[in-house]
Amino acid sequence: MLFDDLRDNEWALVEALFCSEPTRSERRGRPRVEARSVVNAVLWMLSTDEGWSKLPGRYPSPPTCRRRFDEWQADGTLVEIVKRLSSNGREVSLRGRIGASAVKPPAPPSRGRLHGAFWINPESWRAPAKMA
Repeated sequence: MLFDDLRDNEWALVEALFCSEPTRSERRGRPRVEARSVVNAVLWMLSTDEGWSKLPGRYPSPPTCRRRFDEWQADGTLVEIVKRLSSNGREVSLRGRIGASAVKPPAPPSRGRLHGAFWINPESWRAPAKMA
């Protein structure tokens, strides 16, 4: 599927969402990647239904884009981006990614598991000693 990056008039619709993003005050470390290029990368991923590993080289690194995607999804920014662009006629195919959890929830603890059991070798299986 072909994907076109945001045009200037589309970026003007969503640019205000990123004014409060943190900036680096000191000169150490890498500079923060521009929000527009990350928005384009996220929209590419949503529109093409490809994974982060297939992100074209013209976009920032996949870990950076994925981290920002997760942040924007958690705080509602991603939904607002899609809403504003949709109101302007831009079609963004979500394919179940927004609203679905970006990170798997932790598995519930197993009730039947024996805590503290260990073995040194197969012949010396030992259960934990009961505390009085």
